[in-house]
Amino acid sequence: PDYEGPRIASMELTEDTLPRVSTRATVPAGVYFRLIVFRKSGNDYVFQSAADYTSNGTGIPALKQGKLLTRSGTIRVVGYSFNTTAAADLGAMPTSYTYNSSTVSIPNMSKDFMTFDSGDITNVNSLSHNLLPVSFNQKLCKLTITISPTGFPSNTISNCTGVYVKQGGNSTSWKIGPSSNVVAANTNNTAAFSPNTTLSTTIRMVPFAGARTITVHFNTLTVGGRIVPNNTEITSTGSVQLKEGKSYTMKIQFKKGPGINVLENDINLTQNGCTAQDKKDLAKLIWADGNLKSTGASNNYVWTTSTDYGYYYTWNQDYNRNNIDPCTRLNPTTYGSGWRTPSINELTKLSRCTNKIVTNKGVWFMNNSKGIFLTVAGARGAGGCGTVGTHFVGEVGFYWSSDNNNSNNNWARRLVLDARSTLSIEIQVEGPKGDGHSVRCVKGTKQ
Repeated sequence: PDYEGPRIASMELTEDTLPRVSTRATVPAGVYFRLIVFRKSGNDYVFQSAADYTSNGTGIPALKQGKLLTRSGTIRVVGYSFNTTAAADLGAMPTSYTYNSSTVSIPNMSKDFMTFDSGDITNVNSLSHNLLPVSFNQKLCKLTITISPTGFPSNTISNCTGVYVKQGGNSTSWKIGPSSNVVAANTNNTAAFSPNTTLSTTIRMVPFAGARTITVHFNTLTVGGRIVPNNTEITSTGSVQLKEGKSYTMKIQFKKGPGINVLENDINLTQNGCTAQDKKDLAKLIWADGNLKSTGASNNYVWTTSTDYGYYYTWNQDYNRNNIDPCTRLNPTTYGSGWRTPSINELTKLSRCTNKIVTNKGVWFMNNSKGIFLTVAGARGAGGCGTVGTHFVGEVGFYWSSDNNNSNNNWARRLVLDARSTLSIEIQVEGPKGDGHSVRCVKGTKQ
């Protein structure tokens, strides 16, 4: 692809506890739930009866089918609900349940799943659901995925499709029994969702059996107008355990990488003969924000701001005049790797995509807000490397290319911006290699 996509992404995870909900209190009116009664017999629990109800706000729940009956003794009541107003979600009521063996199917993660366990209730002669407090616990976990772009000319999300959490579970079941029973493990991927431009989406997941990394998959995604490669996956660096009854917020932040990349459609400075092919080619490159501005011979170089002149370098040498591309000295921790001095072919294309207007001792290229700004920093003539220009400072800009002059080894090719009168932009083949010039680094496949 023309653009490799955001090169930095961070993931942050926070945890909260989902609230318990109770009938005649916080369960919304009309929500269906099923209660199942077991009578204790020795160490076993024997099925007695089952009934379905709907909540009624703070009033008495309404019986919908079945009836709660039991013989006297010690009983245990188990219940479940999908927190919906659809009777069908509870499933067909069987003639009998086996404690700690019968299961409730949870076919997808589109609804809550909540359970109730009364524990042992002793000395029961009759049972009335009207008197039984029913408080439900969530057995799934919720994950809110928030996407946050930062540092782009336009901090927007678009074309966000096919998002899912790997091994987050797409269905499960629960064994009817004590509250300690967890839903069955499921390591399939979650159902995919397509938030498109929505920056926050909540999904339900099967709780993790243990700690592990979290991977979020994106089929397609465009961040800040930049197309991310298809099937991008972002994985946490640490392992976490998502637990039942918990709510999590995962913040995925896409940060613009170092440098300036201008989209083909945003290259609108064409007053110097910029062609459609120039736009396509320049859109594949990432340019440094400013000129090189470091001394020494270590790989800790930096670039300066766009309007600062920076320092001056002899051709294809670092500040100490070692024969090495000075752009390769950029600090990899700050800027990443792959930086180089642009070719004369790249500088030629760049020179055509400008409005040819001198502003604040410099000239905009490609776009006068999103593009790159080259200063007329002058040069050091035969003075070699240095921190201060000695010739034409504020009047002419000299920028090295990586290309030699094939006919004279003492010369190299350069871009010259002469603003002493009417702006002149030239590609020159006779730049003395010993002169100190500005260097604007670039990244991408050499053209």
